[in-house]
This record gives sequence, C-alpha cells and structure tokens, in this order.
Amino acid sequence: MNKIKQYLQEYSYLKSIQSLLHWDMETMMPTGAIEDRAKRLGYVQGKIHAHITSPEYKKLLKDFAQKKNLSVADKILLKELKWDYDLNFALPSQHVEELTLASAHASHVWAKAKTNNDLKSYLPHLQKLIDLKRREAGYFKAKKPYDALLKLHDKEFTSTQITRLFNDLKKGLIKLTHDVESDGRFVQVKDLKGPFPIEDQRKLSLHVAKIFGLPTDHSRLDISSHPFSINISPLDQRITTRYDVNHLDSLSSTMHEVGHALYEFHLPSEWEGTPFQEAVSLSVHESQSRFWENIVGRSRSFASFIHPEMKKTFPKAMKGIDAEKLFLIFNKSVPGLIRVESCELYYNLHIIIRYEIEEMIFNQGLNAKDIPKVWKEKYKEYLGIVPKNDSEGILQDSHWAGGAFGYFPTYTLGNLISGSLYMKLKKSRPGFEKEIAKGEFSNTLKFLVKNIHSKGRSITAADLVGELGVKDYLNYLEEKFKG
Repeated sequence: MNKIKQYLQEYSYLKSIQSLLHWDMETMMPTGAIEDRAKRLGYVQGKIHAHITSPEYKKLLKDFAQKKNLSVADKILLKELKWDYDLNFALPSQHVEELTLASAHASHVWAKAKTNNDLKSYLPHLQKLIDLKRREAGYFKAKKPYDALLKLHDKEFTSTQITRLFNDLKKGLIKLTHDVESDGRFVQVKDLKGPFPIEDQRKLSLHVAKIFGLPTDHSRLDISSHPFSINISPLDQRITTRYDVNHLDSLSSTMHEVGHALYEFHLPSEWEGTPFQEAVSLSVHESQSRFWENIVGRSRSFASFIHPEMKKTFPKAMKGIDAEKLFLIFNKSVPGLIRVESCELYYNLHIIIRYEIEEMIFNQGLNAKDIPKVWKEKYKEYLGIVPKNDSEGILQDSHWAGGAFGYFPTYTLGNLISGSLYMKLKKSRPGFEKEIAKGEFSNTLKFLVKNIHSKGRSITAADLVGELGVKDYLNYLEEKFKG
C-alpha cells in the first residue's frame, strides 16, 4: 500500500499541473497562447496516462491483490484502483493526447463563437469531438456507446436507469410547474432591479464563500465566461463566477462552485492521489454544489439571514424588499432559455433536454449539424420557448467543447441525491434551518463532511441514500413551492 501511495503521488502532482494549466487557460491566459497551451496540455495528459497505465503500476496492483488478509477498506480501495486502471488502459495514449488537443482548441473557438453568435465556426470542432468520443466509447466495449461515456462520470448508472428516473422526474416537474404557475406567488414576483456594481457583487460572493466555510487562505475567486471550480491540490481550491451589472446571478453561481470546492477541500488528504481522496462520482459532487446553491442558498432561512447584508450592499435595488419577498425573488419560477440562469423548478428540464440529445448522438447517430434543430424542438416541447439565436441555444454551455459528453446527467442525478440528503439532514438535525437563519452553517457543513466528504470513494451514492428515486427531491420541491 505504501508503494502504491508513493507511486500515485507523482500522478497527483501531474494532475495538479494539468489543473493549473486549465484554470489559467480559462481565466488569465492571453488569447494568442492557445496553440502553445494546447500542446502543453496534451503533453501533460500523455504523461499522466503513461504513468497510470505503466507495467510498474500494473505489477504493484497485482502484488497488492495477492496479499492475504486484506481489510474491508483494502478491498474497496483495490476495487477502485483496478477500475481506474482498466478505464485508463482501455484508451490508447495517442487517442488521449488527440482528444486533449481537440478539446483545448474547441474550448477556445467556443468562447469566441458564443460571444459572436458564430455557430458555423464551432460546428467542425464539435463534430470532431463527437467523432473522437464515439471512437472512445468503442474502446470500452459497452452494449450502448453512451453508457461507456456515462461511466466516465458516474459508474453507478446506465442510460436505461437514467431514462427511467428522468421520465419519472419529468412527469412530477411538469405537474408541479403547472401548480406553481396557478398559485402565482413565485411567478408574478418582480426581479431585483440593478445596476449591481461588480465590485459589490464580488464582495458579496466572497462573503458568502467565507461564511459557508471555504477558507480564504486556501481558495481564490476569479472570473470566467462559464463558472467552474477546479481542484489544483487539496489545499488550493479555485472557483470562478461571472458578473453582469444588470443581474445578480453571480450569487447563485458562486454558491454552486463553493459547494464543489468545500467537497474537494475536505477529502482526506492523507490519501492524496488515490480514490479515497477523490469524490464518489460527479453526481455526488453535483449533489454538494446543488445542496449549497439551492437547499441552503435559496431557502427561506437563508433569505432571512442574507437580507440585511444585501440591503447594505445594494440599498437602491433592495428598497421595499423584505426577507419573504427576497425568498420569492430567489425562487422566481418562469421558464428561461439559459441553463445556468434557470430557476430551480425548471433547471432539470434543461438537463433532460441535453441528456436526450447526447443519447441521440451516441446511440442513434445524431451529428453536430443536426443538433440545433433538435435543441429548438425540445425547448419548445418542454419549456414552451425557443432560442432566438445559437448563443442562447447550443452555444450556451462549455461542456461539449471540453469533450465532456455524459457529464450533464450528473447535474440532475446530483439534484436527486441532494433531495435525499436534505431529508436525512432534517431527520438528524431538525433545527438546522433555524441555524441557517442565524448565519450558522458549520453544523450543516459538518454533516456533509462526516457523511460524504471524509469518505472519498470508499462509499457509493447507494450507501448515502439507498436506491435513488425522485420522491425525496419532488417532496423537497413541493415543500418549498407549495408549503
């Protein structure tokens, strides 16, 4: 075990270098450096892949497996190490480097295309990534190509399971949105009216990150075109948000990314480089970001707590707004075109649309040029609205430009898990909402650290919440929107 941990320490260092290069590419890098950066990212990814699939490492795993009297923890760790090895070994190093280069280029083109509403320039890059990921799915030899890509992000779910969950959720959401629309309270409320000075937004974001428990000496908050969180190392967490002087969406984006960073920060550092120092899955990762963004950050208790701070920070915008009105504003529920700006009630419909398109790409042969048409049809069917241009349509997300097909479903799976965690927290700590109203978040964080963060990949989502369904999450939404 000590030899494996020592060997994986270099893997951890290489991943840190890769993460730092990615963070810089999205935040600070001059635009003219993209070709150079893509080469370096490809080189580092090649080194990582070679290190994690080497004959030396294979022998270490074999020797470990032959040890007698392995503990339960040893067996779990060995299973996860072998899963990672088989996953990486299935991919030729040339493919890994080619995909890294293609996604670096595509991400750069996407950022410009989104700004300029220039889908034409991006489509060839998107098609190349689709072709590469189709090839990648073939290396894993899954019955359904899309299942192979889903398992890169969460190995507990297949497309068959996800389709069943999403169909059940879709029915419940459509009924609930009709009820909320008839009620009117969350529909007719007016948004806060800006301007919201960007420096004031930044101060509010930093304030919330700090009170949620993210240490200021181990994190940074920066700006990017698409908010993200990235783990440079256990003690170096980077989050980003984006600001608009006319809107206050930066607050929810920051809370979301803080949830990710808190998870990474509290993973057991003594297991660095191993699965025990990694998140259970991206779905569980998303459950943490959605927990802080929605279950905490959009709660009536949080609105009551943050109300005085917001009145002080934005006195003009907050004139005549009491805590209850702020709660309604936080949860205003009307369908919108932009996923990251969506209200909680409609958000999962955005994800279901993307999931169904990805399933069509990899299981049914849909190509890049045909996606915009399908995108518009599904938005019309599920949300009753159609994008006016491609920037608010297919170009709005960065995920496909990064080659992250199979990632989108984890957002909704994370929401479902967060609903079940909410029910568990309510049972184990009935007064937690009163604590939030007083600005006391430490016990909520301790609950998450104890039950999730400190476990790494020694547990599964099933260990956390049992067989995942939609009941807990829909009950949580009904409790909030219907009282």
